[in-house]
Amino acid sequence: MKRIFYAIMALAALTACAGNQVGVITEPVSASTNIQGREYPKINPDLSVEFRVNAPEAESVAVDICSKVYPMTKNEDGVWVVTTDPQEPGFHYYFLVVDGVRVSDPSSQLFFGCSVMASAIDIPEAGCDFYLPKKNVPRGEVRMQRYWSDIEQCWRVCYVYVPAEYESKPDKRYPVLYLQHGGGEDETGWVRQGKTDVIMDNLLARKKAKPMLIVMEFGQSGGDFGKILINETIPMIDSKYRTVADNRHRAMAGLSMGGGQSWSVGLKHPEVFSNIGIFSSGMFGGVTYAPFSLETEVPELLEDPAAFNEGLDVFYISCGETDPRITHTKTAVEAMRAAGAEVHFSAFPGGHEWQPWRKSLHEFVQMLFK
Repeated sequence: MKRIFYAIMALAALTACAGNQVGVITEPVSASTNIQGREYPKINPDLSVEFRVNAPEAESVAVDICSKVYPMTKNEDGVWVVTTDPQEPGFHYYFLVVDGVRVSDPSSQLFFGCSVMASAIDIPEAGCDFYLPKKNVPRGEVRMQRYWSDIEQCWRVCYVYVPAEYESKPDKRYPVLYLQHGGGEDETGWVRQGKTDVIMDNLLARKKAKPMLIVMEFGQSGGDFGKILINETIPMIDSKYRTVADNRHRAMAGLSMGGGQSWSVGLKHPEVFSNIGIFSSGMFGGVTYAPFSLETEVPELLEDPAAFNEGLDVFYISCGETDPRITHTKTAVEAMRAAGAEVHFSAFPGGHEWQPWRKSLHEFVQMLFK
């Protein structure tokens, strides 16, 4: 049954961004990530981007987007201008480089990424609207939840997505997905960059996913994140929200560093989580980690594949097709399958960035709590 369901989900993922004109640009448009009222940056029909920066006293200005630097030219009005190469669809951090100093663009909203507050631009993908707000879709809420950590001896903040029906069904209890960000990002990432609430609202309106709570926690803890999550965050959520407090109604997923945490915390605690999602993790290779080894990482799979599978309702791994981690991830998945693991794998167009992660979340949540 699992294999049939996964095959259907894979087909749905292939068709999720096709067959309509959403995201098709026919004339230059101001980026959705601009501060309200700012005309530039503008995205062109070929997905190149025109930047304009008013800095008449500067000696040099450039745009650094996706680690490629575009020197700008100053016009007679003191405005620096450049048009980039066509950009890959998705969410990209960028910086201005003014007289050798890297700064944020005053025309852009700021997002926490690359371990700083960064400018960003969201390049639309033709046919993709699953992460865009739609009319006549009931809107859930994202709540900021403060709580005291005895482990860290400080106040912590997590964000909790609550579906639109939550307040109108006071007797209903909900499963929970704990969703982790990547390195250099924080608990706001899955809301602001990832569009988690919009993705869920759209799916719930179409009855494509089960109503659930989604908890987005800060993962770059000075203490032991696994201990904080299991001993403090989860009990706090279970006490303050109407949850179904057992492992079959809990999931853990994350991107990059958060994917590694989903493995090291989620997969290693089947008594807490029975649904695991790992998006674009470097733990399998492609970055400077030790080579992945089944014997070291999942000896329980080699010892008893049936018990390993029995403990998991969903075991999901994904990666971007041009991510340096893709080949290593595929090799690890093949090795786990050869050892008997029932693991779903998806690859999406794009590199190590938010568009594949949005698609991963969109697919993963449809599998949960069936």
